[in-house]
Amino acid sequence: RLPHAFLFYGPAGVGKEALALEVARLLNCESDTPGICNQCAACVKIAHLEHPDVHLIFPTPAESNVKPEEIQQALQAKAENPFQDVSFGTKNTFIGIDTIRDLKRESGYKRFEGKYKVYIITQAEKMRPEAANALLKLLEEPPEGLVLILITESIHKILPTIKSRCQLVRFPYLPEATLLELARQYLPDVPEADLPVLARLSGNNLKRMMALAAEDVRAMRDEMVELLRRIVRISRGQDLLKMLEPMAQKKDRERIFLMLWLMLLWFQDVLYLRSGHVERIHNRDAQDTLEKFNAFLPHTDIPAAVFAIEQAIQELQDLRNLNPLLILVNLAIKLHSVLKS
Repeated sequence: RLPHAFLFYGPAGVGKEALALEVARLLNCESDTPGICNQCAACVKIAHLEHPDVHLIFPTPAESNVKPEEIQQALQAKAENPFQDVSFGTKNTFIGIDTIRDLKRESGYKRFEGKYKVYIITQAEKMRPEAANALLKLLEEPPEGLVLILITESIHKILPTIKSRCQLVRFPYLPEATLLELARQYLPDVPEADLPVLARLSGNNLKRMMALAAEDVRAMRDEMVELLRRIVRISRGQDLLKMLEPMAQKKDRERIFLMLWLMLLWFQDVLYLRSGHVERIHNRDAQDTLEKFNAFLPHTDIPAAVFAIEQAIQELQDLRNLNPLLILVNLAIKLHSVLKS
């Protein structure tokens, strides 16, 4: 018997949303043959996010802060690439009670043309408490022909009562071979020789791999290493602000995130270098520079640096209203203390 609700959970960039759309196609495919034909009207409409019985629900900013064309552009980007995030820049997003009320009302309507009504709720951890409680009532008494697929990277933030009413499906990190195969499909312009480097630097995360591919990742890494050197040498708070302001003024949180991510991998690689696990190093193409960096700071408390960077990354992701400059300055002060010790 088909469960009426699934909870897909696991790290970002491993295909949870892409598989949810595949499930929607599998349930509504009009072909007589088993599986998904990818050619019938239902399959094509779902692929373009245009099927009247398949709905993608995602966090949005407050109504006064979002324009209809922004939502349309986000959906179009998602249809072109199911691994693409539905994003609204720096705006705070959430899933509110009105969204879930609309879902509950519409789920009771007769299906337009599909075999199943499928609702895919991405970033389900961003449901407001009242929205989560409203969804719980629907999970307790779902109408016939309804399938709900909740998706999250943070299963610990989902109400236990919701988890208990869903079929849990855990998504592990993608094997490198699978990641490279998907990268060839979604990153056709990236040279084959660069794909393994991007895969390692992404942490086997296709979304992050795409973001890194849009940058000159080697230049960004060089910029990050130079930033660390300057943090070690800096002596005045005023100089620290002057150094970090240009980076924060661009208001590109994604680029700041990628810079901090590369910094995190760099310090993790120093740990691998010190412990003799060189086969685990992400920055293999820059191992000479990594070894020189380690020799320059032989007594540094690397785990403390890793913790500080992880904390800054979490703040950058969770505290969308906080000025990135404050996060960067706080991190730089901590790293200066750690690296100078």
